[in-house]
Amino acid sequence: MQNYAVNIENLNKTYRLYNKPSDRVKEALGFGKKQSKTFEALKDVSFNVKKGETVGIIGTNGAGKSTLLKIVTGVLSPTAGNIQIEGKVSALLELGAGFNEEYSGIENIYLNGRMMGYSRKEMDERLNGIVEFADIGDFINQPVKTYSSGMFARLAFAVAINVEPDILIVDEALSVGDIFFQNKCFKKFDELKRNGVTILFVSHDIGSVRQMCSRVLWLDHGTVRAFGEAAHICDMYMDEKRKSAEYVAGHIQDEVAGNVFMEKIDEERKYPKISFVEDRFHNDSVAIRSLFFTDSEDKAVNRLYVDKTYRTHVVIECMKDAPSLIVGFVLENNKGLPLFDINNFINQGEVVNGKKNDIIEIVYEYTLPRIMNGVYLVGAAVGQGTQSKHEMLTWLHGIMELEVVNQGYNSSYIEIPSKIRAFSNRQENVMFL
Repeated sequence: MQNYAVNIENLNKTYRLYNKPSDRVKEALGFGKKQSKTFEALKDVSFNVKKGETVGIIGTNGAGKSTLLKIVTGVLSPTAGNIQIEGKVSALLELGAGFNEEYSGIENIYLNGRMMGYSRKEMDERLNGIVEFADIGDFINQPVKTYSSGMFARLAFAVAINVEPDILIVDEALSVGDIFFQNKCFKKFDELKRNGVTILFVSHDIGSVRQMCSRVLWLDHGTVRAFGEAAHICDMYMDEKRKSAEYVAGHIQDEVAGNVFMEKIDEERKYPKISFVEDRFHNDSVAIRSLFFTDSEDKAVNRLYVDKTYRTHVVIECMKDAPSLIVGFVLENNKGLPLFDINNFINQGEVVNGKKNDIIEIVYEYTLPRIMNGVYLVGAAVGQGTQSKHEMLTWLHGIMELEVVNQGYNSSYIEIPSKIRAFSNRQENVMFL
């Protein structure tokens, strides 16, 4: 296999589907016509993973990602094709699979180690690291049937990630636990990568895939849509998702009357459409139709420089009378962490009053704070009421990507402008900035 940890050629997985259990028996006994239909979960899938490489696997639900990983781990057998694996495999597919609920956490650690092919002595050497990583206190000595779902998942994750595998397979496991545990998991992944562990990483979080992986496999209805450099494949995938469906903006009304905190808008203005957004919520009263950014010269931009002035435009449509609206947007990193948000109630102290059939454009002008270089996601939301007591009418997460350029240096996400003074016992002030 040369330098490959995983090498897959022309892999196929076909299932027989039956309308009812008795049809399976009839077909097995040869009674009458064929009772089943065939479903091809994987079709002629070929790719390889180099030793020490982190490869992402992306695709919509039903694309075949989990089926592929189960074949790699040996849980499923392929219908046809060749698969070669070199090294010990640890898989985070279904957290806690193989745990005995009557056993304590400690006993389950040894049980899982044995299932992965490790000896008692090898697990003795890893025990303290697993217990420390899981961080569930004295519950480690209690039967796992007494655990909360979060504790159960933490222990399962800790076992899988701390047994020093040659190949680690991860399927949507980074949502386990609180933000501190997730941070610990990402640091552990970085450590494993530095130590030359091969990682197959499946996630719907394209930001994490882009950050962690060198190459990406895109599966689409069981076939390989594309395989190559991570940033390029992620861009292709996101472009495809955006094209899959669109919100069509309504026409501009001649009149917007009776509204507080509003001016008449330009009815000739053409607003960019919002592409399909998977993570969304809405009711039938208000819809977000457009969101875009402009610079100080009113030119549309999708690359922003820190310390420069910009405007964010959010366009909403009212399908019903909608008084006391709070409209805002948020900038988030690829982990979903909001870096800053702006809305008319917090920043202006006023509400927007919408009437049925109104098209309303809210414009926010601000100086971009000194945030870290990178690509961020923009979301928007509309609520009704006040900041402390309101009803959410609609929100869209991940409407668009926005690149931020910081030509200085940031060691954290946000740099706070400050004055710094230093004192010593020799003189009152040795430095002033």
